Amino acid sequence: MALPQLDQADLLHIAKALADTAFGFTGTQLSLLIPQYGFTDTDPTLTKHKRLFNAFAERVTRERNTDCVYAFIHEALKPARGLDDFEKHEKRRLKVNEVLMLRGIEVNAKGQYVPIVKAETVSEVQRRTRDLRKRLYGYNVHEYVLKCCREELLQENYFHAVHEAAKSLMDRMREMTNSTEDGTSLIDKALSVKNPLIALNSLRTESERNQQNGLREMINGVIHMVRNVTAHELKVRWDIDEKEASEILSLISTLHKYLDLCVPVPIYRK
Repeated sequence: MALPQLDQADLLHIAKALADTAFGFTGTQLSLLIPQYGFTDTDPTLTKHKRLFNAFAERVTRERNTDCVYAFIHEALKPARGLDDFEKHEKRRLKVNEVLMLRGIEVNAKGQYVPIVKAETVSEVQRRTRDLRKRLYGYNVHEYVLKCCREELLQENYFHAVHEAAKSLMDRMREMTNSTEDGTSLIDKALSVKNPLIALNSLRTESERNQQNGLREMINGVIHMVRNVTAHELKVRWDIDEKEASEILSLISTLHKYLDLCVPVPIYRK
């Protein structure tokens, strides 16, 4: 795929996106990234975005094309870089894509350049970016949920988004219990009151045991109501809109937040 050439205004806004004070790379990170990918850090005393812009401008002038900048963006937005802070990583990607949208391309969640419908005006860029932000962050969902269904949300595929989100509960519980089981069998065993594999609290009082039971029943309910339905029902027979999806995602996120509070219960053997 031939990548369109960028002008100086593009380079400046890309530098600002990658070096943003709130979500961009730190000064220390830039000190490693700039020389690592063949750029010259002409004046490390400057503010972050000016350092990065100057590095871009120096090499682009020398090589007379902007392919090197695309290579830098590709490395900077690799999915693995989002493991430490997914939200900051996604914000960097969205801000870079605001610039690239005017050139008819974007960096997708896999870190690949893909062609898109070219934005013709700044207001169109703002509208399309606002829609993307809403789909990614407007549901206030747990990071574990977003990791499992962000592509479906971006595509407005709400049927499969809630299915993947419900599956994330099972994936999370298998991870926490080191179990290979699934569904009710896994949930009942993991959140048992008498012999639990994970516990929401000390289980010493009746109220605490009720909380443990409540979490078990709520997760079971979501699995029966959402995952099992979407797994066996045709999409046309269970039409789900954005409002309903956001409510389900909010519920699943709440359950993940409770799982955040759970701790593994040691198994003592004589």
